[in-house]
Amino acid sequence: MAYTERLQILIESEITELYSPPSFSLEERRFYFSLNDREAKAAKSIRQRSHRCYFVALLGYFKSKPIVLSPSFGQIEEDLKFIACEQFPGPGLRRFTLDRKQRNRLYQKVFGLLNYQSWRDQTDRDETIARLQRAAKSWIEPRHLFDTAIEYLSLRHIAIPKYTTLQVLVSQAMTIERTAIASSLAEHLTTDLAAT
Repeated sequence: MAYTERLQILIESEITELYSPPSFSLEERRFYFSLNDREAKAAKSIRQRSHRCYFVALLGYFKSKPIVLSPSFGQIEEDLKFIACEQFPGPGLRRFTLDRKQRNRLYQKVFGLLNYQSWRDQTDRDETIARLQRAAKSWIEPRHLFDTAIEYLSLRHIAIPKYTTLQVLVSQAMTIERTAIASSLAEHLTTDLAAT
């Protein structure tokens, strides 16, 4: 059965903020876009300077919030210029686009450096739902379960998946818990009380 209406957990501005590149101050840029020796070595292994800059941007964003982003050049142009100037001096950066395959390769480097892994639906779904079910026993409110999922994935070093995936996980955990509560009530209700 297809979902006709998804569970509303976050408002539109919260979704946009969570899944958009962070807006860093100058001090934050210096902090998040600085590289240790391992990170600098990984960056140097990338042939094109523009891709190197994009890699450093993705690495900094992921340190800020462990979410796989797909920012366009225009969205992060100021950060890319800062990185180019600070880390890889040279001529100005021309506008460029990375395809999905190239971006995924850069993220594999990010995951390796930060000891993270991408969301694997087959493997991670059941474990996450089990964790949410335990949380739902104390409080079944959707935002609480959403925050629990984010915290659980961060502790397991799993990149936070897209919002629709989290909506489905929270919905399933809530449905399972509500079904369990209904079954428990039905089992313990006396006939008179059920009739009332």
